[in-house]
Amino acid sequence: MAKLFRGNSFGGGLPSKEVFRENLSPGNDHLLHRSLSAENGLKSDEDLFEDAAETLMHPDAHEEGGLAMNNRALLEQQRGAIFELIRDMGKQLLTGHINLVNMSMPVKMFESRSYLEKLSDVWVHSRILTKAAACKDPVMRLKWLITWFVAGLQHVFQSWRKPFNPILGETWQATLDDGATVFLEQISHHPPVSAFQMIGPGNAYEFAGYSQPEVQYKGNAVKTTARGKRRVKFADGTVVEITYPKYYLRGILYTSRPRGDIGGQARFVDAQHGLCCEVNFGKVPDTADHLLQRPDAFSGSIFRYRTDPSPASNSPAKKELKSRKSLSGLASAFHSVLSSSSVHQPQHEFYRAEEVASCSGNWLSHMDWEGQRYWTLAEDNADRWHPSSMPLPSDSRFREDLQCLLEEAPNWQTAQAAKEKLETEQRADAKLRKEASRRTAA
Repeated sequence: MAKLFRGNSFGGGLPSKEVFRENLSPGNDHLLHRSLSAENGLKSDEDLFEDAAETLMHPDAHEEGGLAMNNRALLEQQRGAIFELIRDMGKQLLTGHINLVNMSMPVKMFESRSYLEKLSDVWVHSRILTKAAACKDPVMRLKWLITWFVAGLQHVFQSWRKPFNPILGETWQATLDDGATVFLEQISHHPPVSAFQMIGPGNAYEFAGYSQPEVQYKGNAVKTTARGKRRVKFADGTVVEITYPKYYLRGILYTSRPRGDIGGQARFVDAQHGLCCEVNFGKVPDTADHLLQRPDAFSGSIFRYRTDPSPASNSPAKKELKSRKSLSGLASAFHSVLSSSSVHQPQHEFYRAEEVASCSGNWLSHMDWEGQRYWTLAEDNADRWHPSSMPLPSDSRFREDLQCLLEEAPNWQTAQAAKEKLETEQRADAKLRKEASRRTAA
């Protein structure tokens, strides 16, 4: 059993996992506060409450790090679908005909959402981003921006099902309670690229970019590299470029409890003010803190940087330029638009000149800057997306295969047939576009 709590300054018991999970949903912060206070003989002492809540981890925290998949029924269904896929591949191997590109994944593995909607799961802490937008000090603004980013990571593994791959031209739009709006569109079929734009209340900020996920299978794990370009632009013109870490699903076939984890590094660059922050995910070295010794811990620092007078051959700018060659035309054009909107985008290697702030924490419990708590899971303020009541005809909710799964008693065969029909049509359209492009070039 995972050790979910590091300590209790009250000497009494913290709420059970069931109570915490029920009260963790948005809008129930006061219920969690009340349950903590009642069990420990408190009424309204906020300082003592924070002392206890700050050590509270996510109820599904895995003892080996990351989030555990504790839904046994769903796990059995997912693994059954995987073995079904392997069986179908075996049949094709026997006949000598196999095409992995055209192979359709079993619809039983899917959730009733498109990847466009899933992409926005981690952006539900917009109130924290609004705090960042209100800061005039660039360092403080960057602190809150990174806090917003870390707070959303718990939602990466919100659903253990696979979302539907968006069809070219597919869209999704929604709003949060604070007035933030998001617009997403699938702008490339191969490679799959999803563009997005999130606008804060009162145009306080704009979060925009594109996502080009790259999935690699190795043994008993899946690694997702969140390629693409993402940046936050504030009302005063400041732009912060964001590079995402890597996501892992471990133990997907051979363990009783698969888990989702985050590794690698996230980078945040405010080129206008010469600031950069690098957040490294994994155990924090040289610490006695139990939560920081876990694989789901992180640490990082904000530093002022200088640049080398001449670009280096292995500079981040040149590496990124090289990666753009694999993008589709639309994705590359979108990349150029985002780049041109940046202010004084650095084109050289980074050299640390001065460290101005440091952070540490655990993405399943809390985040500190210089020992001061900026975010705790127990006092989480996550919002929920409300899909547009007047969606475009291209909205993902109109997909026939997705609608089949929304029925009270899903018809898996009908959903599978509808999904394969859409995939066939998309491949045919892609072939026509390719042929038209060749004729135009000739």
